[in-house]
Amino acid sequence: MKKVAINPKADRCIKQAETSHYAGRFEEAIAHAEKARKLAPHMAKPYYWAAFSSLELHRLDDAYRFAQEGLAAHPGQPDIASMCARILVAMGKLEDARTMLRDCVASHPQCLEAWANYAIVLNKLGEHAEAKQASLKAIEIAPDHPAILANYANDLKNTGFAEDAIQVLRRAAATAPTNKSIRSNLLFMLLFGEKTSAQDLLAEASRYAQVLARERLPALPMQPRPRSDRIRIGILSNDLYKHACAYFLIPLIANLDRARFEVVALSLHAYHDNVTHKISIYCDRFVSLANKPDGEIVKLIREENVDVLIDLGGYTGSSPLHYMVHGLAPVQLTWLGYPGSTGMPAVQHRVTDWIGDPAGAEPNYTENLLRAPGPFAVYHPLVGNPLTVYQSDYQVRETPALRNGFITFGSCNNIGKLTDRTLRMWSAVLARCPGSRLLVEAAGLDTDEVKVPLLERMAQAGIDTQRVTCIPREGKNQYLTYHDIDIALDTSPVTGGTTTCDTLWMGVPVVSLAGPAFHTRVSAPFLHAVGLGGLVCETEQAYVEMAAQLAADVEQLNALRLSLRHRFEKSAIADVAGFTRWFEDQAAHLVSQHRDVSHLKPRTQDGVFCNGAWHSMEELVLTIGLLLQEGRHIELNSLLENMSAKWSKHWLIAFALGEMAQREGRYDRALELLMEAVNLRPYHLPLYRLLSVRMREGGHDTSPVADILQQQFGLDLALLDSQGKPSTYEILGIQVLEEAA
Repeated sequence: MKKVAINPKADRCIKQAETSHYAGRFEEAIAHAEKARKLAPHMAKPYYWAAFSSLELHRLDDAYRFAQEGLAAHPGQPDIASMCARILVAMGKLEDARTMLRDCVASHPQCLEAWANYAIVLNKLGEHAEAKQASLKAIEIAPDHPAILANYANDLKNTGFAEDAIQVLRRAAATAPTNKSIRSNLLFMLLFGEKTSAQDLLAEASRYAQVLARERLPALPMQPRPRSDRIRIGILSNDLYKHACAYFLIPLIANLDRARFEVVALSLHAYHDNVTHKISIYCDRFVSLANKPDGEIVKLIREENVDVLIDLGGYTGSSPLHYMVHGLAPVQLTWLGYPGSTGMPAVQHRVTDWIGDPAGAEPNYTENLLRAPGPFAVYHPLVGNPLTVYQSDYQVRETPALRNGFITFGSCNNIGKLTDRTLRMWSAVLARCPGSRLLVEAAGLDTDEVKVPLLERMAQAGIDTQRVTCIPREGKNQYLTYHDIDIALDTSPVTGGTTTCDTLWMGVPVVSLAGPAFHTRVSAPFLHAVGLGGLVCETEQAYVEMAAQLAADVEQLNALRLSLRHRFEKSAIADVAGFTRWFEDQAAHLVSQHRDVSHLKPRTQDGVFCNGAWHSMEELVLTIGLLLQEGRHIELNSLLENMSAKWSKHWLIAFALGEMAQREGRYDRALELLMEAVNLRPYHLPLYRLLSVRMREGGHDTSPVADILQQQFGLDLALLDSQGKPSTYEILGIQVLEEAA
């Protein structure tokens, strides 16, 4: 920033503000900056340091005010404009930050800070190709700046150049070995290296954990929350919004037995969406830790007095491990967020399974391995809008090869996972299957900056790019793209996880290559769970052979596809209750080593916890009946959404949705939902009676219903029809209330 020397006293105050800021004495820095501003109101630097130090103190309103005052006094000043945009990012106003930085770099193309922040904002917005170009502009100005190199490494990974990204990030880490963001990012980036082993990850994690353990935070006065009689579980995460972890987290917390457990969500991120809201209503408390100093975050977590603290991020984003290294709970464990060891003795346990971490994997971890009997996590689809699981668009359809006349292989993984090895295997698959095509869906493929380099890399791997269809990622198509894919080809070395579950739920088989380390085996537990362990291959050649074998018999492929949804929903991936009981047993055992919890008995009555209250099954049934009777469909829809967090599918939900559709005149849709309710509760005769009535009213043939009744119950449909149309209360099993009315 250009100096404007008005008087020596002001210059001295500015220098003191800068010195205090970089020493971490932010209050002192603000005081010096304010003094300089009074001495020299026409200088820009006092505004900059006051805003910067306020940002470091996470006083966002103050920081923004200082920046705005600075811009009012010095319109377009690049350092202040860049700082203002940085503050907007912290406030979650990414579009505003993008606009400000775009104007700033256009007016001041040599401003390093503006280009660096512009790259960060574009990356957060998912515009990775543009972010890469912004980082290159910053590198032209400062070739060895570690933070800028780290940003560039992220951009390389996000545009498919993982090996290059690792080398750039190693260079940044060597320059700044104590930089948390860079070291954490390196541990994440190493996952994408073809030669990275579990031991490599452990060694790097252990070195970094030692750096973190040396950090000393100020001791702050505490007011601990009174310890609960129940086991208090804390979930520490930077990703409590529509993120991959939500598909596994929500079903767990919605199913935890609230007679024995309470849940505290501890969010490190300022961004909130509808999934954040859903997570919050299944927790006893939701605590925002975003934009707070490290010492205060540690204090606030300790004050929650949790028995078990779960790291849900590992070395990704704003890592929970940066705080858990200080030992914030008697039991600390890591789950879901990072597919490797934390290398941190303060984190004692890791939730995994016997497929992802087979017997003998223990030397790869500093943690004790808690192996689930099935997959390491259970999954619900469409957690952001769970009632759409009943919509026809999301039902499995025939394999597209039947209508296309050719096989379509596909991938919906992030473009960063499309490594050279992945493209090499895909090339071999396409060569083995003449006439087949490849569909790739990923963020950024609607821009030439992402699409062209990917196609060039594919061509270098021997893929005829005329056989490739690239489509951009859109949230609404997260599942619908699978209607156009016959066989999914997994990525390597980092496999799919959430994407694999999405794919299997939509009926598409996944061919996967499993290596020795967990991050190369994430798909394997899910494939084994649905009985497709044979699609987990140990060599690249086996991967190619398996893909070709599946493609060779379209009729068999179609039969597999049409059976896969049922297999999925009956598998351990969807056994949320079973996984939750196992998790509860593990947590109770670990906590029992620190305090007596033997008096906590499981709840025997089923129901749903939401918005801080327990609702029994009887209460839910009565409420559904009442809301249907009174036509209060908005309230009923909300109730059914809350129930869907516990049960991805339930006959009560399908029935209630169908009754709403019937009363709204959507008769075909109502009939579809009633059939779904019958499928979900196949031994409930009142549902068959209603189905028979509705089918006759719609002019449909009832003989399929008659056949099912005869086969399953030995009953004649005419006998059921003679009992008349059942009431809503009879179907819900609350006849007593109906009689009293």
